[in-house]
Amino acid sequence: MRMLLLYFFKNDDVKASGIIKKLIHSASSNGHTMDSVCALTDAENLCAAPYEYVTVVVTCQGMFGRKVSPAVTGVLSRMGSAIGKKGCALVIKSGLFPWKTCNNLMSVMEKEGMLLDYSDVVLNSDHAAYVGKRLG
Repeated sequence: MRMLLLYFFKNDDVKASGIIKKLIHSASSNGHTMDSVCALTDAENLCAAPYEYVTVVVTCQGMFGRKVSPAVTGVLSRMGSAIGKKGCALVIKSGLFPWKTCNNLMSVMEKEGMLLDYSDVVLNSDHAAYVGKRLG
């Protein structure tokens, strides 16, 4: 299955970058082809058409971390043809309410027409290896 991993954080975040690498490695070990794109810098002309599965990864914003960045809505709406795509919502744990952030991310993705089959709060890179095997 061809997958897109769309992440919304800076590349200098060491914990999040390690989690992304583990997600890609474990999904690839299941036979999937995964392309990772930093949505903050590289998603200008991104198209969802060639992908069968879209994974969106965000980090919690602030101490209470309930809100999802408006950049997520902007990028997903510009991608086009996301209606009916299978997807996954992942939040990297920080702050006090990561599950609330995950629920809000799921709502944003579902408003764009995506069908979510999995969501989780990723605790660390070991947990990311487990989550990566469940994608698809």
